[in-house]
Amino acid sequence: MFVISGFIIWEAYQRFSEPPTVASGSMMLIASIGLLANFISAWVLLKKSDTKGNINVRSAYLHIIGDALGSVGAIIAGLLMLLFSWYIADPIISVIVALLILKSAWRVIKDAIHILMEGSPMAVDSSEVKKAMQQIDGVLDVHDMHIWSITSGLDSLSCHLLIEESKDHEAILRQAVHLIEERFKILHCTIQVEKSDLHHGKLKV
Repeated sequence: MFVISGFIIWEAYQRFSEPPTVASGSMMLIASIGLLANFISAWVLLKKSDTKGNINVRSAYLHIIGDALGSVGAIIAGLLMLLFSWYIADPIISVIVALLILKSAWRVIKDAIHILMEGSPMAVDSSEVKKAMQQIDGVLDVHDMHIWSITSGLDSLSCHLLIEESKDHEAILRQAVHLIEERFKILHCTIQVEKSDLHHGKLKV
């Protein structure tokens, strides 16, 4: 998307000094057909796929939106050229569309880097997760908790639970796993249950 945007800006730059005469009618017709196709594709993705949680689908969606913006820009530029013979509208609209594409692409890149660096999921508050587990009957402490994204839509959690001596560790473990899955939608978790004789201090990482 960055390369395409750069190419559009470069082409627009070359046209600023000598805007070429454009067949605005044909341009608007082709742009309208493209816009309709983009709307249909975007609608299918929104209805059938997860454009928020899946970064791959979101990238495809943003690519379609970028194409749609290009079509809208072409229609606007075509109208300006048809009505006012203002042919410089073509490079101006091209630059605006390219900048909008760059903005959308940058958000996808940021999210991808965040996942690759195993950052905490944007939608999960680690303090809320810890507080929720501490409210389980028999849990004394939650420590060495780590939450990270394996890929878009798949988060992982690991932690240690210190529980009371008299409590059933298997029952507490089941409650904790169920809580993490149902409330925070984290389906991959590793929880170590400890009692006082097995408890160790906080780890360095």
